[in-house]
Amino acid sequence: MKSRRRRSLLPRAAWRRDLEASEPLKGQLWTRSEKSLREPDVHWARRAAAIVVAVALSGLLGWLWFGPPLSVQTVEVSGAQHLTNEEVARLAGLAGGASVLSVDAEADRAKLLNQTWVQGATVIPQLPGSVLVEISEWQPVAVYHAGANTTLFLMSDQAVVLAPAPSASGLVDIQGPGGADPKVGQKPIEQVLLVALVNMQRGFPALLGQQVSGFIFDSCGNLTLLAKKGWKVYFGRVLTPEEFTSLHDKVAALKAIQGRGQVNYNSSDLEYVNVMNPAEPAVGFRSRLNPPTPSPSPGATPRPSPSPSPKPSPSPAPTCK
Repeated sequence: MKSRRRRSLLPRAAWRRDLEASEPLKGQLWTRSEKSLREPDVHWARRAAAIVVAVALSGLLGWLWFGPPLSVQTVEVSGAQHLTNEEVARLAGLAGGASVLSVDAEADRAKLLNQTWVQGATVIPQLPGSVLVEISEWQPVAVYHAGANTTLFLMSDQAVVLAPAPSASGLVDIQGPGGADPKVGQKPIEQVLLVALVNMQRGFPALLGQQVSGFIFDSCGNLTLLAKKGWKVYFGRVLTPEEFTSLHDKVAALKAIQGRGQVNYNSSDLEYVNVMNPAEPAVGFRSRLNPPTPSPSPGATPRPSPSPSPKPSPSPAPTCK
């Protein structure tokens, strides 16, 4: 028996078709209309006003950068003793009326640190037109002269030549190998050697009760100490790290032989002390090195005798090999 669908008198609603039409398809790309993407129109008066404001701001910035209101008027320098305020300003590049806004503190500080006397520097620009420069300088600890040359040069604790010096002024006096005078900024000797010499000069009064007059450092690296009493100390060669380390034992040997009564450092007869071998130090006296010639007794008839040629005694000073 065939069934028949009952029809309603009301029109049938297309639910499926309406639902599909209301939902977007998956993966469908939706774009805005060209009208919505178009930039809004700006009135020409507003565009002109924006251009005028930009030009005015650029001009104001240029006036502040290059004009007189913010130009560097004063450079205040503190801590400099060997450089004048004008020299510091010129070396840092602060001269010439530049704007305080254009001051590069780190670059100007690096320029100052390249100078021989300057150990540390700080550059602080301050509105409206001043720059504060704080300088710390190297302090000389020794004077150096090459061989027999009489020109003295100040040296920092980094063994760098700072400047010529009129006198030693109580600083450590170091005579280096003969030759041309060193130039400012050079290092004629090693820093570790300079530190050792400064420490010896400062420590000898407490260690041995003696004052140090100076040091001689020859071309072979041999080191000699000159005491104010006139005697010398031969340390031998000090070029390698091991030889620098041995200086401690050699100075200790000077104290040891004094304690054993082998030497009197206040004696005018003392000529030298050789501690090149700290285990076996040697002491030389003027009376033994140069014995007096015996005078003939009165009434005695001198007898002619062959005079043998004297044999030169070996020099206690270290020699180049």
